[in-house]
Amino acid sequence: MKKLVAISVLSLAVMTGCSSHSQSGVKRPAPSVLSQKLVVSPNDDRAYQTLTLENGIEVILVSDPSVDKSAAALSVGVGLLQDPMTQQGMAHYLEHMLFLGTERFPDSRGYSDFMTENGGAHNAYTWLDITNYMFKVNNNAYDEALDRFSDFFKSPKLYPEYTEKEKNAVNAEWSMRREMDFFGQFKLARNMLGEHPANRFLPGNLETLGDKEGSKLHAETVAFYQRYYSANIMKLAMISSEPLEEMEKKARKHFSTIENKNIEKPTVTAQLDFSKIGQKRIHYKPNEDVKQLKLDFTIKNNIDQFAVKPNYFVTYLLSNEMQGSPAQVLKEQGLISSLTAGASPDLYGNYGVLSIDISLTDKGMQNRELIVATVMQYIELIKHQGIDSKYFDEIRTSLNNQFLFLEKGDEFGYVSSLTDSMQKYPVNHAINANYYYAEFDKGAVKQVLNQLDSKHLRVWYISKEEPTESQLHFYDGKYKITDIPEQEIASWSEPSQMALQLPSINRLLPEQFAIKTTAEQAKLGVQKVYEQPGLAIWHTPSERFSHQPKGSLHIYINSPKRMADINTDISLALWSDLFAIAQSKLQTEALVAGMSLSLTPSNGMVMRVAGFTDKQSELLTQSMKHIRVNVSEDDFTQAVDRYVRSLLNEGKQFPIYQAFGQLGKMIQAGQYDTQALIDAAQSLTLEQFNAIQDGVLRDNQVRVFSYGNYNQDDLNQVAQAITDALPEEKEHTNYVMTKYWQPKAGETLVWQQDIDVADVAIIDMHVHPKPGYKQKAAALILQNHLKTNIFDTLRTEEQLAYAVGATVRNIDDYSALGFYIQTPVMDVQSMQARFDTYKQEYAKKLAQLDEATFAQLKSAALVSLNEEPKNLSDELSPLLTDWYRERFEYDSKEKLVKAVELVELKDVQSYYQQTMLNPDAARLNIQMRGTKFTEKPFAQLPKQTKLVTLEELYKRITLQ
Repeated sequence: MKKLVAISVLSLAVMTGCSSHSQSGVKRPAPSVLSQKLVVSPNDDRAYQTLTLENGIEVILVSDPSVDKSAAALSVGVGLLQDPMTQQGMAHYLEHMLFLGTERFPDSRGYSDFMTENGGAHNAYTWLDITNYMFKVNNNAYDEALDRFSDFFKSPKLYPEYTEKEKNAVNAEWSMRREMDFFGQFKLARNMLGEHPANRFLPGNLETLGDKEGSKLHAETVAFYQRYYSANIMKLAMISSEPLEEMEKKARKHFSTIENKNIEKPTVTAQLDFSKIGQKRIHYKPNEDVKQLKLDFTIKNNIDQFAVKPNYFVTYLLSNEMQGSPAQVLKEQGLISSLTAGASPDLYGNYGVLSIDISLTDKGMQNRELIVATVMQYIELIKHQGIDSKYFDEIRTSLNNQFLFLEKGDEFGYVSSLTDSMQKYPVNHAINANYYYAEFDKGAVKQVLNQLDSKHLRVWYISKEEPTESQLHFYDGKYKITDIPEQEIASWSEPSQMALQLPSINRLLPEQFAIKTTAEQAKLGVQKVYEQPGLAIWHTPSERFSHQPKGSLHIYINSPKRMADINTDISLALWSDLFAIAQSKLQTEALVAGMSLSLTPSNGMVMRVAGFTDKQSELLTQSMKHIRVNVSEDDFTQAVDRYVRSLLNEGKQFPIYQAFGQLGKMIQAGQYDTQALIDAAQSLTLEQFNAIQDGVLRDNQVRVFSYGNYNQDDLNQVAQAITDALPEEKEHTNYVMTKYWQPKAGETLVWQQDIDVADVAIIDMHVHPKPGYKQKAAALILQNHLKTNIFDTLRTEEQLAYAVGATVRNIDDYSALGFYIQTPVMDVQSMQARFDTYKQEYAKKLAQLDEATFAQLKSAALVSLNEEPKNLSDELSPLLTDWYRERFEYDSKEKLVKAVELVELKDVQSYYQQTMLNPDAARLNIQMRGTKFTEKPFAQLPKQTKLVTLEELYKRITLQ
């Protein structure tokens, strides 16, 4: 029976009156738009409670009987803006130090070992105005986890003997990022703020952290903790399967004794001199080969106006892709490939930014002043005609729809987001702040728009061709700053050369939320519901989330051409890029309406449509009609340029990312070397590209996986939309799946590569000689214990890296175990030698592992595997993975669970012996040598086969 959820926009209007909770340092909207109680999505069936502990900590408790893991987060309202100038990076360094033991739990490894043995995860982050700590753990270990966690904020040891080690850890974290353009640009943006507290070195390194005349690092660390870690500027969020009354007892038991020093929440009051920072053009030469333009407006922090959302209103209009928008007219002129706008109003404390980011074509590079003028002229159009309640109604409807059907997420991320939000907003709006649009406030919108002028503007020209005269300190970025000429600024007031106009109303907003399936239907499992020659559709409703009026379609146009032809591989990537540009208006309209649309390359192309199902048929019909892109020679040339630059920019990524990317290419067939791709792309013609498009659309097998809120009529319409869009004359091909490397005994494949970033990265993988779920299960249990141990040894104790750990990788039916690291202090040969000795060290630890600890590790693995899906995506994921691999029993996860249940300690120990300590185990070793170590040798392995190209690899190996 069909259900209809009739929901009015007004159903989310919250009650009037002041919140009963106070929040230091946060300005409040007018009391008439604030809620007197915590606002929760109607789709959220969890129980909530807010309270304030005796010491002033504000708390949100979430009781969810369905969760298998409990979590907690605690944020402190202090961050990098409060660092002493003599010890820049102090807040970040202190965050590291808190994990290294407390008075009651002094073992520096105790916390991480406890989490590993109890299925836990833990982390923390430091930002300009917040330090946030979080963990999740098996339910039965929650009380002890809270006990250990809360002690961080009562009596941390802050061991002086760990000072040098944690300085090195902070330094390694900075070193990983020093070549990343985002961090360099953010540093330069803050440099321009003059004496403002945001102008400091945020992460810290060996130069900024340490003993200096008049400033001792350890003493200042203790003083910083004593000064700022006060209960009255802390926020706590907890989620568990326990009832609220039990959770409240735990909150009071563990956190009410944190000292309240009654401090004022730190704030920034320094004023900026816009005569010095505004009307500037920044020429920035990045490490990556990009062609970007950015308009960066410095605005006053107005986060207190979250309920009337003036920033969102303005960026919504600036980002739209409707006819007459800057994005549309500039794309039509061939000047840009993308334009987005966003605001971060508290980025610098009492100031923030509203920025417009634009990706340029070659033609756009020659017309940057015109593009800036067009955007500024559009802002003037908004000021005079765009402050209209019809856009408020559209935005509010969109946000309300999202909040009405807000889905659950992972507990770890949820508590972290809550404690972050609680520092910014009144506690009763911690959940809904980003979705709550209480009323239309013209005055607030005008206040933002009035700041979008030349006085507050910095224009960034970002490309390899920029003139430079200065070098950033601590980051690899070169730049030059000039004034924007008054004549150019005056031109922004002239009539635009473009046909600018404000956006039309969104046509895809859902109008009803009919529920078309039931949980009972879902129990039948995945069913093939449509089949014609060359086209089949599978469907399953959601079992757990059948009340959600949402669904997803994965339309797989499967083709054998990519596996056999490099030009097809390239063309599929170009096709995805060009489709996104051509359909950006449709994608933006869909996004606002609570849907998504994408076309991505695979063995063929995959079109994915997801979200509210009410208007999905319209979205699908429009997108399928235009699945074949028709582009000009210039558009095609620009797409090739973007593709080639993206390949080259992969060489500027973190070394460890590059290593994992290479590992994936060596495991899966159908990959090509970067230079081969570049050479082929640069010789590819538009005629060839069009022929490949036509070939894929003509010669294929189309399969659709539909999941969620669809009935048979909906799926028949999907079939019709696909049939209408594809050629009448078709050849039905066999289904093609990606093949994987077939490991062989004694096979040691080594990839050695010099890279254009500083650090070294290594991945050393050993493959178990036997395929099967038993091996995958043993690896799963072993992984968490091994990664904790290697992290504690090589990172915490020896300070060799910030990114280090153990990883398990399935190579189709086989299981592989390996180590990875990115190190700024050790060359390839030395690091590989350390890995080899560590393998023996860990073998001794594993041999001493007792049955009780093993039982905990096994239980933790099973809890993780058996966790209930949190949302539609979680529920879909294992089904979709099996569907793509033609495992139509959809039982891969169940087989793994059963295998884990049967694993014994001796199996895990044997697995390690048969991989890491087995000289005949197949092995993949990736060595990325950074620029700091070019004079040092690569590592040479016994019986290695050194590979130079993927082409050579595929000639040597066998595929499964």
